[in-house]
Amino acid sequence: MSTKKAAVVMQTDFTKDISVCTMQGVCMMVDPELRVFDNTHEIKNFDTYQASTALSYVVDFWPAGTVFVSVVDPGVGTDRRACVAKLKNGSYVVTPDNGTLTHVNQYVGIEEVRVIDEERNRLKSTEKCHIFHGRDLFAYCAAKLAAGIITYEEVGEAYPVEEIVEHELIPYKVEGNRITGMLDNADYHFGLICSNIPAEVFEQEGIAYGDTVKVRILQRGKEAPVFEDNVPFCRSFGYVAVGEPLLMVSETLQIQIAINCENMSEKYGVLAGSDWTMESEKEKKKEV
Repeated sequence: MSTKKAAVVMQTDFTKDISVCTMQGVCMMVDPELRVFDNTHEIKNFDTYQASTALSYVVDFWPAGTVFVSVVDPGVGTDRRACVAKLKNGSYVVTPDNGTLTHVNQYVGIEEVRVIDEERNRLKSTEKCHIFHGRDLFAYCAAKLAAGIITYEEVGEAYPVEEIVEHELIPYKVEGNRITGMLDNADYHFGLICSNIPAEVFEQEGIAYGDTVKVRILQRGKEAPVFEDNVPFCRSFGYVAVGEPLLMVSETLQIQIAINCENMSEKYGVLAGSDWTMESEKEKKKEV
């Protein structure tokens, strides 16, 4: 009876081109019984921050032991570390250490990280190529780990988790009636912009569905708000008219802002990252 092997889940900034197929083929060469799935291959080119948020959306919704492969690698071929991180939920991430691990370290936790030993865990006969580590290093090593050909300890030498390269994340804060959070991630396809304010903070501050919240979105270096309006806090899109903004709870249980049937990001030029902040303040009821 064969032992059930871990799934391999891939994400890249390659789009669906031949590079993705080649990486999947390498996994099949290692073990034809491996199951290989796609997270996304539509990450913005070279955007390691978006790679980080994309991972954080999915890692808790796959079984423990899943091997995630993330290849958004503007430093390919340089001395940046190629690594495998063991998450506290029991899964693994195979990736360049370039900021991609930021959100899983923040929200899931990294138990250990190891640099990939290229002598042992690189696809043979590819040593002269320095521009396709997605195929030659990350997919190959991930497949060996998922198939049980190597143990995690055989990936390579461990290094301190504190040395992992991370993007800046700014904690949310509550000051009086004002709740301020970083715009932590975005769904650019639909234009939803999600803050790092936990939904439970709205509840603790007495903001309930149906309330109106004064919202200001600010970009670092600019005095005037990019967006400022009184916005209803709703369960979902259909509680406001088409073209109207709303606040709601995201699938990651954080407060996000959107426009019903329009793209908030494109309309206002709002992005995610530490340069972007959302201020929320419950509108005071007028005294009669």
